[in-house]
This record gives sequence, C-alpha cells and structure tokens, in this order.
Amino acid sequence: MRIGNIEIDKPLALAPMEDVSNIPFRKICKERGADLVYTEFTSCEAIIRDVKRSLAKIQVTEDERPVAIQLYGSNGDSLERAAAIAEGMAPDFIDINCGGWVKKVANRGDGAGLLRDLKKFEEVVQSVIRGTSLPVTVKTRLGWDDDNIVILDVARMLEANGVQALTVHCRTRKQGYEGKADWSWLPKIKAVSKIPLIANGDINSAEHVAEVFELGCDGAMIGRAAIQNPWIFTEVKHFLATGETLPAVSPSERIELCIRHLKENAAHRGLPRGVTTFRKFYANYLKGMPECNKVRIGLMSETEVEPIEEKLRGYLEWLCAGVPL
Repeated sequence: MRIGNIEIDKPLALAPMEDVSNIPFRKICKERGADLVYTEFTSCEAIIRDVKRSLAKIQVTEDERPVAIQLYGSNGDSLERAAAIAEGMAPDFIDINCGGWVKKVANRGDGAGLLRDLKKFEEVVQSVIRGTSLPVTVKTRLGWDDDNIVILDVARMLEANGVQALTVHCRTRKQGYEGKADWSWLPKIKAVSKIPLIANGDINSAEHVAEVFELGCDGAMIGRAAIQNPWIFTEVKHFLATGETLPAVSPSERIELCIRHLKENAAHRGLPRGVTTFRKFYANYLKGMPECNKVRIGLMSETEVEPIEEKLRGYLEWLCAGVPL
C-alpha cells in the first residue's frame, strides 16, 4: 500500500482517538508493531486560532513515523489554512476526519455530518488538498444512517480528487459504536475505487485482521482494542506470519508498561491532567488480574505519579510473592 512516498505491505494502523492517541500512546503502539499512527482529531478552527491545547495535539515526533495529523471541520477556508499549519508540524500525511459521530461534531456538519452533503464533503477534501503539498487521506463511515449509505459514491469522489487512501469505519453515523460493523461493504468499495482501503470497526483480534485482508483491504485500523491491549499489533503480525497465537502478556509486563505509560503521559500533559486523563487506562492494563478492581479503585483518587507507582509495584509484588496488599 502506498501513501505518497510511504509504501507498506498490509499496514496495521492505530486509529485516531480523542484523548487517547497522543504522543506517549502512539509511541507505545508503534514499538509494538503499529505501522501507521494518527494524532487525535483536531478542529481546524482551533488550529487557525492558535489554541495552545489544539496545537499541542498535532505535534509529532521522529520516532513515530510514519505519522498523520488528523483534521476536522467543514469551512473550506479554515481547513485550507489549518492544513498549511499542520504541514508545518512535519507529519508524513494529513488525514481528514469525515466520520466523527458525536452530536457536537456531526450535527454542525463536521465529521460524519459531511455524509449528508457530498458536495460539501468534496469541497472539504479539495480545500485540504489546496492547503498542503503532503498526501491527503480520509477516514469516514458508511453513511448517515441505514437509509443513506453513500460510501460507494464517496469512494469514487475521493479517488477523482486525488485522495491517497480511504479508511472506512463500517458503521453509520447513527450507529455510533452500537451494533456490528458491516464488513460486507469492504469488497464493494474496492470494486468501485482503486485507492488503498483501510478497514476499521470491530477489528479486535488477529483473526479479524486476517479476515478484512481476505476481503481485499489494503490495511487494517485498530482503535478501542488497542486501548484494551497495546500488544495487539505484535499479536496480529505474529499470527499473520506463523498462524500461531502468542501467549498472554504477563502481569509483570502489563504493570511495567502501565507505569511507563503513566509517567510519559504525565510528562507530556503535565500535572494533574496527565494523571487524571490516564485513569481510563487502569482497567485495561490490570484486566483479569486478581483483586484488580480493588487496586484500580485505590488508584483513581491519586493525582501524583509516585503514589500510583508505589501502589502498582506493591500490587505486582503481591502477585509474584503473596505479600499482603
């Protein structure tokens, strides 16, 4: 699969996720086999207004390449200007979010709201392409609802405008994350467009990745499953290469990565925000371990790194040697 000068055979991508896919998490997933990573989706309006927090979201680092900055919006002038600013951050390509389903985004015509107005959708794409010399890609959904599945028209339009890859979350905007992603659309999309197709939605295992590749996709994007298990990229690649399933990651490795991730998130976002925004990760790192809920609850009130690390190391010691909690 090729995007600009990037060529990767059947890449695994980490999905852009608000308040999740920042630099520390992208680096962790990259180390574990993610081939493509994307920034959190960021408003073009906030970028052109020089909002500090939004500009921080589109910073990228050398050791996470290839990396894309993902933008969203519906005002052509703002998107063109934001694309130029994003190019200055030196990503490898720019991705347009045309699939964000939450009401505050979609109901004002941004994100998946563009699926109700394909002319506006095309104008958005053209505006970003005018604003940058970098490759431009798009992430979207099947349509607004089951009565308005427009993805085939979208795919044709994107190819005609020079978009270099298309990621499709195989649900409608109305579904959000409800119901099951409908992968039956993937070969239909491949039949009407030659641009690389990256599958997204309910890709939670190595077997799922193998299945979407069998359906003709050029890449696979993993989102929520990576939050639950950052090692999924390693597991997928091992399975695709050997047909074998790797053993479960040890509690020691999970806790050590949790501590590292916490520290890097705190350094990246500062205190206390770097700790409070990390709370969503505890349940996933500790999942399935004895007394994990008790430990997680004990961590939720902490706002400093040191007491959390102390509690986690004490918990690991208890797991390994039976020292009382």
